Amino acid sequence: MPEDHTLEGKTLWEQVLPLLRERMGPATYDGVLRQSVPLSYDGEVFVLGVPNEFSANMLSNQHRPLIQASLEELAHQPVSLVTEVKPVVSPVEEAEEQQSGVAERSAAPVRSRSETMLNPRYNFESFVVADCNRFAHAAAVQVARSPGTAYNPLFIHSKVGLGKTHLLQAIGHRVLQRNPDARVLYISAELFVNELISAIRDNRTARFRGKYRHVDVMLMDDIQFIATINTQASEEEFFHTFNAIYESDKQLVIACDAPPRQLQTLSPRVRSRLEAGIVADLRCPNVETRIAILEKKAQADGVELDREVLEYVAEKIESNIRVLEGALLKICAAASLDGVQPSLSMVEDIIADYSTSGVDRHMGVEDIVAYVSEQMDTPSPAILGPKRSKHIVWPRQVAMYLTRELTDLSLVDIGRHFGGRDHSTVLHAYNKVSDLVAEDEKVMWMISNYKNGLQQP
Repeated sequence: MPEDHTLEGKTLWEQVLPLLRERMGPATYDGVLRQSVPLSYDGEVFVLGVPNEFSANMLSNQHRPLIQASLEELAHQPVSLVTEVKPVVSPVEEAEEQQSGVAERSAAPVRSRSETMLNPRYNFESFVVADCNRFAHAAAVQVARSPGTAYNPLFIHSKVGLGKTHLLQAIGHRVLQRNPDARVLYISAELFVNELISAIRDNRTARFRGKYRHVDVMLMDDIQFIATINTQASEEEFFHTFNAIYESDKQLVIACDAPPRQLQTLSPRVRSRLEAGIVADLRCPNVETRIAILEKKAQADGVELDREVLEYVAEKIESNIRVLEGALLKICAAASLDGVQPSLSMVEDIIADYSTSGVDRHMGVEDIVAYVSEQMDTPSPAILGPKRSKHIVWPRQVAMYLTRELTDLSLVDIGRHFGGRDHSTVLHAYNKVSDLVAEDEKVMWMISNYKNGLQQP
């Protein structure tokens, strides 16, 4: 019966969401998946209702293999994923829209937690404070306590996986705790840009502006995306959105993988706006902080681990909190399946693929290019040269990805090494390989083998 299928679909979706939360980026998970609902499941076809056409295209074009594989993993049978646009419009919003036509406020402002795209895991209580993040944490707490005042905008930057998204969303949660009626919106720059493109295409720019310009707190993640795509329309819209919120004494909090001065593709007027408030960075946590993070996470998950296990994991995984938490999740899952307390030898095997401490910190671009050249049968001069032939571009993208993963070089520095290319080219290469690693098992194994080969003494 259809009702039974719907119920099964809801159950399956509730079970698969935790898996997808660990396997996908926070922007896609919070911005799209948590806003989607299962519409039906007949045992073969899973129909997922998504909020808009952009979300449907994103999931279908970029994430279908991963979502489908996760559904099949829990359903224990083949599942075909279909996305269907099912926008949720409240009666109040619908009435306002009918009355005001194309007025800028036709998009109802964000008023509830369910509309904020906030992940309940990311709050101040679960954030471990240490020297590496103390200033950024203090600034975030102050912003949450008194949004729109002294620390506006708050610009937080760091490398991947050090807690930027956590702090952004913690601000949103604390603001809503203090004022449940506050209009809080968390959004990634990528979603912002793609929604703008859809709005321009569908002649809905007034609605778009109403959504983004009439909030009390705007939390924008991964602002480097706007700098990377370097399109005038996106930067112009962001500039005016920024001004509208700022001049209304509302709060802006922005996260990025680099400080404002390094976003050279943005116009000076935008960079100056980003630097007008507080700029705070997050650095790599030391081993004591990493142990504290593991302890807090394990306690939150109701898992007891020996101190020597925590110390071993913290020593092996040095530079990325997200990877640290992923390793802990794998340990807890293995312990649950085996029904035993994880031993040190057991943990050594479990996290072998996660360890980052063995990375040669003095590895150079030349070493990586030479290795990729040999493995992929492509001359090093071709990888570093100007030609864009398909058989050269792919090895070049792999080499760029590995350089980003295995060295401390910035996107700008990597681009300089690869024939003076723009940092946006490097980021595109990194994102492309990352997506393929997540979706294509052959690519995943290839990259894993390359990393292991490069890290051999």
